[in-house]
Amino acid sequence: MARSRHYWAMMVLLASSLGITDVGAQGLWPLQTYKSSPAETPFLNVTKLGQTEQGFLFFSPNDIVRGSGHPTIYSDDGQLIWQGPNQTTFAMQPQIFDGEPVVTYWEGTAGFGFGFGQITIIDNTYQSIYNVTLSCKEQNFVTVFDPESLPSCVDVHESQLTDNGTLLVTAVNITQADLSSVGGPIDGWVQDGLVYEIDVKTNEVLFRWSAVEHLAEAPLSYVIAPLGSEGAGSGNKSDPYGYAHINSIAKYGENYLVSSRYMCSVFLLAPNGSVIWHLHGRYGGDFHLELGTSFCYQHDVRIIAATAERVTLSMHNNDNTEFTGATYVTTGLVLDLALQGNKTVSLGGRMWDAAESVYVQSQGGYQSLGNGHVLLGHGAVPKIEEFDANGAIVMRARFGFDNTMQSYRAYRYPWVGHPSTVPDAVACLSAATGQATVYVSWNGATDVISWNVYVNNTLTQSAPRNGFETAIAVPGLPSSASVVVEAVGGVGNGTKSAPVVVGQRC
Repeated sequence: MARSRHYWAMMVLLASSLGITDVGAQGLWPLQTYKSSPAETPFLNVTKLGQTEQGFLFFSPNDIVRGSGHPTIYSDDGQLIWQGPNQTTFAMQPQIFDGEPVVTYWEGTAGFGFGFGQITIIDNTYQSIYNVTLSCKEQNFVTVFDPESLPSCVDVHESQLTDNGTLLVTAVNITQADLSSVGGPIDGWVQDGLVYEIDVKTNEVLFRWSAVEHLAEAPLSYVIAPLGSEGAGSGNKSDPYGYAHINSIAKYGENYLVSSRYMCSVFLLAPNGSVIWHLHGRYGGDFHLELGTSFCYQHDVRIIAATAERVTLSMHNNDNTEFTGATYVTTGLVLDLALQGNKTVSLGGRMWDAAESVYVQSQGGYQSLGNGHVLLGHGAVPKIEEFDANGAIVMRARFGFDNTMQSYRAYRYPWVGHPSTVPDAVACLSAATGQATVYVSWNGATDVISWNVYVNNTLTQSAPRNGFETAIAVPGLPSSASVVVEAVGGVGNGTKSAPVVVGQRC
């Protein structure tokens, strides 16, 4: 997708807000490059400290310094599996739709902590099967680019599929509200946080909830972010107060679980939009916070267990923002909410990497895996962690220097990729030795076992697959030969590359 002038302006603003003026002494995080593929992805530095769960790693590294980004899939050994198109990507998530594995991600124009775009859904051939949009015009949206219009106003923060073939997304509408209670004008401007449930196949809006329209149940007194704070806005039309900042939604039965970052709040909404209960991370809300259960500026809140008497929540507890600075260690947090009696909130679990703690000021995710394992993606800090059922860290994965690379969330998920393309191959002669080498890769293939090399239609060499790109030495290969490489094993067994002619130099 072409980069708009809005994208580059926002990237500059984002880099400035993170204090990035140059890369300084730490330099640029190295990228993996290949001979058979144009892919360029950050090296994933993985340290295993114990047994991890099965599955690949799904995240979308955005390189703030170089101005590039891709949805990606990696294996645990740090090898690239798939790189998607070059674009700013948020809310990338492997999920199930119509009984089949898919990946959803946001793409569009992002900045200032929100964005305007669409959710793309791809299947395991990496082809787009649905684009979920929200018409800015039909929903009467005002954007920060007003009066210039944009086609779709889906925000960056969520792309959660439901079992009913619908998608939960956030949106941001610039509207007026009385800010006198927080020291602003009566006719101030805010980023209204909206929740939508949209039918994937028809784009029909099935549910809508507006924070501004529910100020009686979610008042400005809940907000921790002060008016005029960095990232939250000053309350005028060009810099609206981002008080709600809704960053995750999930549906349980007919109810909606909604996380508001700057309110440090979690709401359970009824189908009519009324608030069933409210949990505030500093004040408790409808609950009483026990020792160790305080949280704020959280992301990715989910219900991991529920009965009529008790709900267990998980979250990525940032506890920091751009305007607070790196104050508290970021943790994965589990809270038990008693829904009856004195409504206490007790600590169900907390995890962090004590040896390499992070202080995350934006973004992040918490994924419950099998056997009690948990995967934390740390958003603005380019680090992914996995913990076992006892809270011990079993994996660290780094894909960039702090404040120069980021990924909104990260997931581990089983996946079998069957690319609609064919393998990519190149054959060349070493400048130093004159020996011929064939390089082969297949973007998105997950289960190739080995490669066969055909020279002038004759099987000449075989070699086991070795990472994203496999180098295969073929002694005596003449420079005029036609070379084809064939995948062996997996769903793409027998798929051949296009013929290539041996080049002169590698």
